[in-house]
Amino acid sequence: MIERSLRTLVLAAAASVALAAGEAFELKLPATPGGPVQGTATAPVGTEWVVVFYRVAGEEEFSSFNLDAGPDGTSYAGQLEAAIPAGAKLEYYAALRTPSGIKYLPQEAPASFASLQMPGTPSAPAGGRAPAQGQTPALTQTGAAAVPPPGGALGGQPPAHGPIYFDGAFERVAHHQEPVPGEQRNLASGQIRFAYQKEEDGHQVLLNARVVYTNQPLGTQTRWSLGDLQAAYATGNHKLQLGDMVVQESEFTLAGAGRRGLDYAYTGQLLGAHLFALNTQAHSGTDGLAWPEKGSEVYGGSLGYGWLAGNLRAKVVFLSGKDDPATAVNMLSLYAPMVRDGSTGSFLLDGRFFDSRLALSGEYARSLFTKDLVNQGTHLTDQAWRLGGMWMDGPFSAQLGYRDVGRDFGTVGVAFFVGDRRTLNGSVGFNRSTWSLSATAVDERTNPTGQPGLDQAWNQSQSLDARVGLTQALFWRVGVRHARQEAELVSNPLIPFSNSNRSGFTTGFDLMLPPASSLAFNAQFDRLRSEGASDTRGTSTTFSLGGSLGLGARVRVSPNLSWSRTLSDPGDQKTTMENAFLNADVALIPGLLGFLLNGGVSRTILVTGDVVENSVAEGTLRLFLDTFLKGRGRASLGLKGRYTHAPDLAALARSTAATGVPATGTTTAPMANDTQVSILLNVSY
Repeated sequence: MIERSLRTLVLAAAASVALAAGEAFELKLPATPGGPVQGTATAPVGTEWVVVFYRVAGEEEFSSFNLDAGPDGTSYAGQLEAAIPAGAKLEYYAALRTPSGIKYLPQEAPASFASLQMPGTPSAPAGGRAPAQGQTPALTQTGAAAVPPPGGALGGQPPAHGPIYFDGAFERVAHHQEPVPGEQRNLASGQIRFAYQKEEDGHQVLLNARVVYTNQPLGTQTRWSLGDLQAAYATGNHKLQLGDMVVQESEFTLAGAGRRGLDYAYTGQLLGAHLFALNTQAHSGTDGLAWPEKGSEVYGGSLGYGWLAGNLRAKVVFLSGKDDPATAVNMLSLYAPMVRDGSTGSFLLDGRFFDSRLALSGEYARSLFTKDLVNQGTHLTDQAWRLGGMWMDGPFSAQLGYRDVGRDFGTVGVAFFVGDRRTLNGSVGFNRSTWSLSATAVDERTNPTGQPGLDQAWNQSQSLDARVGLTQALFWRVGVRHARQEAELVSNPLIPFSNSNRSGFTTGFDLMLPPASSLAFNAQFDRLRSEGASDTRGTSTTFSLGGSLGLGARVRVSPNLSWSRTLSDPGDQKTTMENAFLNADVALIPGLLGFLLNGGVSRTILVTGDVVENSVAEGTLRLFLDTFLKGRGRASLGLKGRYTHAPDLAALARSTAATGVPATGTTTAPMANDTQVSILLNVSY
């Protein structure tokens, strides 16, 4: 029980941090023809820098540009001033120096990249080589950039031939050692996409739609479905969107999420305006495509203006609507979600001063909100506000922010908004070319107003991190952590670590290998101590090694090794986990024959002494048929084999039930071995 609670606490803390300050990155096409490419990112508080690496497809070397931190300390923005040829495909990825180390977006980078197709008709390069092409882009943004599939370098990217694109995959299970009753041996999926874009005399038109098919629908899913239904028109400073889109106004009003409906935006040098009528929930088919569906609608808009050459900007936002999660497609929930409605108004002010060294940002919002319409909840009014600032001067940076959200504040523009909280966070950083030092601190109170029947918690955390360049390619990281939680009211006082102290340290090395390889080693130790009804203690130790390595021009491997041990007292309970995984991409005959290998082994020693082992290995031999399609598309034939070695939990349960004796340290769990062989066909045209 103690060991499980310890691990639950650690995982919950990690998940909350990831949700609160996750990493995201996006490149957007120029707002006007010939303009700069825009880059935006979000990163945890204390991130030292965000760098974008880019190149035109076919080039060997990457260039880079930096993203500047925003006033809130978590948003970054910048632009690529270099001219990119019309119709060219831009390959790119981002590197972030976060408090927990260097991270890449996409996560597979620099082994693989995201891509952005520039508008316009490509010109033939010198030497007559056909220009590389990718998918047709969105009008002003790409959304989530697609990562090239494994082995993509073997077959290359075909030129665009639109406006109709087809992708299909077929798998025939030729052999299955442990067949499943009613198993379907023929697996098929695919999509037909219509993508049309035209630019002429400053006018831009985009039409984008997909029809998706699968012969293995899940739940209420149908074999045929519609997706990515979007139409957009832009001219000058005006832009009109219809269908699926991502819209975001502010933290307390309309947060970024996949929505559909109608949206108009005007972006001038100083004046900006925005009107929207959107669905709060995702719908299937054409429901809510042009106008929100009743029961899940949000209407509103914003108006902004800038002074001092745009360095000081103010914006007002208003929205009103109703949100019924039961109207969403594929809604899965263990509880009955509440139907909400209400209106929210907000005023935002952002400024940059002293040559942009000082950035300030603030927001004040009020809401008239009903949390539960089904049970006839009353309309309640409350407020929320935030204030943040950042100072950046050479290698030094400092950030401070505060949020105060009322217990009855809410908005239908955010799916899962948490009210009744107060948060203070700050960070200080000093970054040199060969070393860096950063410190962060967070103080958060939940339910500070003391609502009856709810836990009232006070969470504090502090961290100090340093990074030293031992060589131009080798960096050493070290950091210390401390966290404390105090609970005024605990639903179950016997839960360990409800009031606790946590301390620990992390260290590791980052090794950057040319031309695009990396290797990272990490070690972490944590100690937890309960101060609640049960005096419990625990420690966890973790080591990991991973990266992406190129072995010549034909082989790339991505190994990942980890070991962790969790100890908890009283009882001296111990759990050990060991994992080893490997991905490999081998070009046997470049452009014609490739081999993909994915596999791993996982071993867990439970507190009872039981050993649970899992292993899986999957290899795919792929024959590329692109040559026969004469550059009009891509195709491959494959032979895939998969081996699985895992505990037969059903047999173990039957054995325990028959004998009445639970598994012990001397009991070996029965294992299930399974092999499967499939024939694959993939076509993209």
